[in-house]
Amino acid sequence: PSGNHINYGVREFGMSAIMNGMVLHGGIKPYGATFLVFTDYARNAVRLSALMGLPNIFVYTHDSVALGEDGPTHQPIEHLVTLRSTPNLNSWRPADLVETAVAWNNAVSSATTPTCLIFSRQGTSAIERTPEQLSSINIGGYLLEEHEDPNITIVASGSEVQLALDAAKELENDSIKSNIVSMPSLDKFLEMPKEYQKTILNSDKPMLVVECSHPNSWYKILNRNDKVLGIESFGESAPGSQLMEHFGFTVSNVIKMAKSLLDD
Repeated sequence: PSGNHINYGVREFGMSAIMNGMVLHGGIKPYGATFLVFTDYARNAVRLSALMGLPNIFVYTHDSVALGEDGPTHQPIEHLVTLRSTPNLNSWRPADLVETAVAWNNAVSSATTPTCLIFSRQGTSAIERTPEQLSSINIGGYLLEEHEDPNITIVASGSEVQLALDAAKELENDSIKSNIVSMPSLDKFLEMPKEYQKTILNSDKPMLVVECSHPNSWYKILNRNDKVLGIESFGESAPGSQLMEHFGFTVSNVIKMAKSLLDD
């Protein structure tokens, strides 16, 4: 009967529907949290939030197979694609605390669009940025590393951004220059003019997307021969680090895929 939190238990639809009612009533903007995979249960209420223009804040954690031994019932595969394909719904998958702060600011500032904040279970590394890069996070996608004449562009979101950065360092040892794009919000990025998108993606060169999720979100920004390192099957039950290696989310495999694009 008191305090700042309501404990819903395993009742994601009820939580999300009640949040809609709270926003409609006015005077409060709630956030509700659960595992990303359980957006399946919340789906109807989240869709209504977008349809009705209610600026709810949906917080979703444990965003990939890296959550580990809970297995495929708790490991999201297709859920990011579903959220990103929902009209008037902005999804953010930040790479570190800085991108999280920008995503939160977008969520609390929104007046007519609900926001999904999507977080990993595993720890992430802090990433250094210039002031220009900091201001560009709001746009949804920006260059973390840029070369004058790159061989390839590697795009990543969330916990895979550090993986892309690590692979780029190794590629540079082989004289392969990689532009690295962090894409915390593909939804926001796609709202930008095509001219801006081209300055970030450099579509004249090969592109590789790295995201521990189903790849279907990304093909609208890729050329036919570009590649996505994603997951198109259900997960497995094992420690998170083993699963990431099993599904190819390693520096060596990112390097292998990048080189295969350049060989083509």
